[in-house]
Amino acid sequence: MLNQMLVKAVVTGGILAGLFQTPWAPPMRSGLWEVATSTAIQVPGKQSPQPRSVTIRSCATASSWAKSFGQTRQNNQCKLTNESRTATHYSFDLTCPNAKGHSEMNFADATSGHGTTHMVVTEGGQTMTIDTRWDGKYVGASCGSVKPESPQIVH
Repeated sequence: MLNQMLVKAVVTGGILAGLFQTPWAPPMRSGLWEVATSTAIQVPGKQSPQPRSVTIRSCATASSWAKSFGQTRQNNQCKLTNESRTATHYSFDLTCPNAKGHSEMNFADATSGHGTTHMVVTEGGQTMTIDTRWDGKYVGASCGSVKPESPQIVH
């Protein structure tokens, strides 16, 4: 059951990553980015495992932002509310049939950013809380073998 929840946490993270792709000019440089994430999952009545950390490399382009944003907006099952965005900040609340939460993203400049996501997911009568933190840094203009929309796990 916990493994299924971890998979759902990763899928939820993917949804949120899609939401990250917004229609205004990206607050970051296009190119290769390395993003370190740490995710903690809490299930009431069960011992919480240690947070899981993963680092990925992804290729950010203006077109990948626009494409991902359009796909996310077409998801009729989930609703975005309380959106707030500036040139360096984006936050929103997300409500789906079995999940709700809040996400915040901040960019100090065009080469670094960080954020948090707090989600409460209910599946099969069981509720879990997922808290994710991320820190990203610009690696360079060339994405090399990393293709847009196909991030690679570094570790």
